[in-house]
Amino acid sequence: MISSRRKWLARVAKSSAVCVTVVGTAALLRLGAGERHTARPRVDDKLEHTFRPPGAVDEPDFLASCIHCYLCQDVCPPGCIQMKPDGEPDRHTPTIVPREKACTLCLKCGEVCPTGALLPLAEKNEVRMGGAAVDENLCVSHLRTGACGACFTACPLRGEAITQGLFNAPTVHPEHCTGCGLCEEVCIVPYRAIRVYPLGSAAATEGII
Repeated sequence: MISSRRKWLARVAKSSAVCVTVVGTAALLRLGAGERHTARPRVDDKLEHTFRPPGAVDEPDFLASCIHCYLCQDVCPPGCIQMKPDGEPDRHTPTIVPREKACTLCLKCGEVCPTGALLPLAEKNEVRMGGAAVDENLCVSHLRTGACGACFTACPLRGEAITQGLFNAPTVHPEHCTGCGLCEEVCIVPYRAIRVYPLGSAAATEGII
């Protein structure tokens, strides 16, 4: 009788432990749902850069040529081209914010521009919007805390603009980078371990910060 009671108590204790573990795990999963490994835009305290669409001429000529016709925005398949708002010196001119929506290099914007503010380009590798750079202190692959590869997978010139090493650690090759920003858009790190920087900056020139 005593032996049977002890066996019954042992089964109850084991079942209770399993229930606690399951409930606790479910709670943790719910707590972290949608907060990690997502390409949705995130807000952080780093400077946000904006870029002109592919084929944009030098800024003074661009501002003198753009007639605010919105044709480039209308033809953009991913909807990454947005117009500067009222109140800005360059209001109603097209820009791209990679963190929000990156360029897919369809090159349609240059085809419809009526003034030459955006020049028509024939190949993706002709685009030079900016230059991507990797922060190895944030990249999970460089830190060896994970093996990501999201930026490499998203890159339209992968194998040229971005190559991979151990743990899928990315290396940017500035001479081939278009600055499209697809790598920045999909980066799983909340503070974006890879970003696009303006041409001429040290980060865009070296491909690392």
